[in-house]
Amino acid sequence: MNILKGKVLDIFHKDDIVMIRINVKNEIFSVLMLDFNSLDHLRPNSYVELLFKEHELCFGELNAKISIENTFKAKLIKIKKGEILWHIFFDFKGFLIGSIISAKKAKELNLNENEEKLCFVKANDIILRT
Repeated sequence: MNILKGKVLDIFHKDDIVMIRINVKNEIFSVLMLDFNSLDHLRPNSYVELLFKEHELCFGELNAKISIENTFKAKLIKIKKGEILWHIFFDFKGFLIGSIISAKKAKELNLNENEEKLCFVKANDIILRT
């Protein structure tokens, strides 16, 4: 499980949809939620943890343009190679985060440690914890 810590900037609420913007070390993340009841105590300037699974973290080349809210640069620091899956580890501003991809795709990407990649997580794949 990937865990980032940040500060709530804004909370936008319309009907049953909530968009929360969170500052994680000067990188702005958006979190989209359909149920806000469990976090109704959340306010701007509150601190939260952003959680997302390794299969929800994707990455690509630095200058790619994609339609996902949460894009950020991170340094590839370790590759754990398996026969079926590779576990890719990144350093994002001091946070260790991981991604799991197929060995086939990893070989196609010709991944190397110490490369900087563009990482992304869909806004609805992030869970908040206070």
